[in-house]
Amino acid sequence: MDNASQTPISNTVAKCVSGLTKFLTDNPSIDFIRFQWLDFSGVVNARVATRGFALSLAQKNVPISLPSPMLTALLINASVLWEDINIGVDGLWPDWSSLRVCHYNPNHAQVMCFIEENLHKDGHGVGFQCCPRHRLRELTDSAKAKHGMEFLVGVEIEFFIMEESQGSPQVVKMVENAFSTASLNNKYLAIVEEIVNSILRAGIELRQFHSEGAPGLFEISLEPLAPLQSADALIYCKEAIKAICFKHGLRATMFPKPFEKLTGAGMHHHLSISQKDNEEFFLAGLLENWKSLAAFYMPNFDSYARVRPNEWICWGLRNKSMGINKVHDGHWELRSIDGTTNPHLMMLAILSAGMHGLENKTKLVMKDPKKMMFTGFESQDVADEFGVKDKMPTSLKESISSLKENKSLINALGTEIIDRYIKIKTKEEEIFSKLIGSERREISMRVF
Repeated sequence: MDNASQTPISNTVAKCVSGLTKFLTDNPSIDFIRFQWLDFSGVVNARVATRGFALSLAQKNVPISLPSPMLTALLINASVLWEDINIGVDGLWPDWSSLRVCHYNPNHAQVMCFIEENLHKDGHGVGFQCCPRHRLRELTDSAKAKHGMEFLVGVEIEFFIMEESQGSPQVVKMVENAFSTASLNNKYLAIVEEIVNSILRAGIELRQFHSEGAPGLFEISLEPLAPLQSADALIYCKEAIKAICFKHGLRATMFPKPFEKLTGAGMHHHLSISQKDNEEFFLAGLLENWKSLAAFYMPNFDSYARVRPNEWICWGLRNKSMGINKVHDGHWELRSIDGTTNPHLMMLAILSAGMHGLENKTKLVMKDPKKMMFTGFESQDVADEFGVKDKMPTSLKESISSLKENKSLINALGTEIIDRYIKIKTKEEEIFSKLIGSERREISMRVF
C-alpha cells in the first residue's frame, strides 16, 4: 500500500501523525505501543512497538508485517495450521482513533488494528474482507447510510478472581453471595477497585460493579457504546482484569466454567437499535438465526456447560430466564454470550442477522411465553403454541453444523469468513473432545 486512501483508516496521514505525536507528548511515560488484533479463535494478540518505531510507521503510512494468515493460523492451544500458511505477509494497520494508555501497565499504550490479508503468492493483497473489525465498521456504516439505523452495545463483564496454587487456579475464600456486602469484606475488593479505576482512567465509562453468586465471581457493567468502540473497550477491560490480578499474585478468567461445581461466568451484552419501529423485524432476524449464531457467541468447547437442560430459543419481556431478554422497546439483553468470543466477529454476525430480518421484513411469529423458562416447555406441542421451534445447541459441534447450513449468515458474512471459521472451530472441537475437563480448562484459561 502506498497511500492512506487504500487503508481502512479514514484519517489522513498528517492527521494520524499529528494525533499520535500529541498523544505521546501528553503521555511522556509511554515507552511502548501494543498493536493489537484478535484472531478467529478470540485470542488477543499484540506486536509491541517502541514509541519511535510506532511514530515512524505512522509517518510512512506502512503497516507492521505479519506471517499470513494471522487471523486463522493459530488455535486456542497455540497449535499452528501449517497447511494454511502462505507466502507473503499480512498487514497490521493501526486505527489510531482507538489509541489509549494501558493504565494497568502505564508505560504501555494499546491501539486496535485492522488486518489486510495477502493470501496470493504473487504478492497482491486480498484486502480487509476477512478482518472482523473492518467488517463490523463496514456493517454499521452501511446500516446508518441505507436505513438510518444505529446501534449501542453495553457489556456486563463477569470474571473470576482465583488464587494460584501449584500452578492451578483455586477458589478464593470469600462469602459466596450475589450482591451481599458481606462478599465485599475481603482483600479482593481493593483489587476490583483498582481494575475499575484503570478502566475509568482509560476513558471507558462504567456504571457499577458487584459480587456474583460464586466465591471470587464479580461483575463490572460498562456504559453502552457504538459496536466497534464497545468491542474495543471490552478488550481493554479483559486485559486490565487479568493484568491487575496477576500483579497481585492472583489469576483472573472470563472462561465460562472454570470450576465444575460452581456457577459459570457469562458476558451479557445489551443491544439497542435506534429504530424502535423496526424492532420486531430485527428481533425476528436474531431468533431465526440464534442457533447458528451460537458458534460465534458460545465459541468454546466448554461454553455449553452454561446451557440449561431443555433450554429453548425464545424471547421474553423483562425475563432473565430467556436467552434474549427484552428490556425496553428496541433494547435486548443477550444473555447466552460468554467471554471466549471474538467480540468484533460475534457482533458482526449478530447485527448481520438482525439487519437481514429488517431488510427482508421478517415477521415475528414467536410469542412471549410470559413465564419463567428455567425448566423449559412441557413438550414440543406447547412450544409450538408460542411459535418456538428450536432448543439451544448443547455442543460446539451442533452449533457448527447449524452454521454450515445457514445460507443467510453465509451470504451476509461471506463464504471465506464462514469456511475458515468453521475449519478452525471444527479443529478445536476435535482436539478438545479428546481431553478431560481439567485439561481443557487449563488450555483455555491461559488466554481467556
